[in-house]
Amino acid sequence: MGTRWIVFDFGGVICVPPSDAASEALAGVVGVTAAELWPAYWPDRVDYDAGTLDAAGFWSGVCARLGRPTPDSARVDVLVAADLAIWMDMNQDTLDLLAELAGPAGGADPGLALLSNAPIEMARHLEEQDWSRLFRHRVFSADLGLAKPDARIYLHLCERLDARPDQLLFIDDRPENLTAARALGIETLHYTDTPTLRADLARIGITVAASPHL
Repeated sequence: MGTRWIVFDFGGVICVPPSDAASEALAGVVGVTAAELWPAYWPDRVDYDAGTLDAAGFWSGVCARLGRPTPDSARVDVLVAADLAIWMDMNQDTLDLLAELAGPAGGADPGLALLSNAPIEMARHLEEQDWSRLFRHRVFSADLGLAKPDARIYLHLCERLDARPDQLLFIDDRPENLTAARALGIETLHYTDTPTLRADLARIGITVAASPHL
């Protein structure tokens, strides 16, 4: 098998999607319900993830769409922290799999890389997490001014890894991100849950042994 790198997405793969309770917690900080928040939250999220819109601009837009006051800098900090918190519910099954794939010293082949659409505040926070050390390379959208599914972010990833597209295996939960990667010749797996991912990896010749929790 020619796979040199296994590349993981973060949201929806390493962390679980925000629960109803987490969604309501963030909405409560904004001063609305979760049902009101999400339609106002997503329109500018790609630009925020790509780093072309900063946190103040993102949250000003969200609040404007909701008829809430424009947040000052202190309020933006509160909103950023609340937003970050809802994406920090880790998927322990995936963390276990990552530890197994990385090997005891983190030097197993294929190597592990992370490719995440993440605003700058989230990127810096993720880099500080213990599990982040399992990845030899971590690539975040906000550092590049690009976000998935823009083809250029995958080309940058190949350059960063010094690898051809056909030497990468990319795992993501969003079909549009996988479609863009496949168009460049990158092998992909659609993440739905970790047991299915283990089976998919075994099917293409990547097997791992069980290990204890991180």
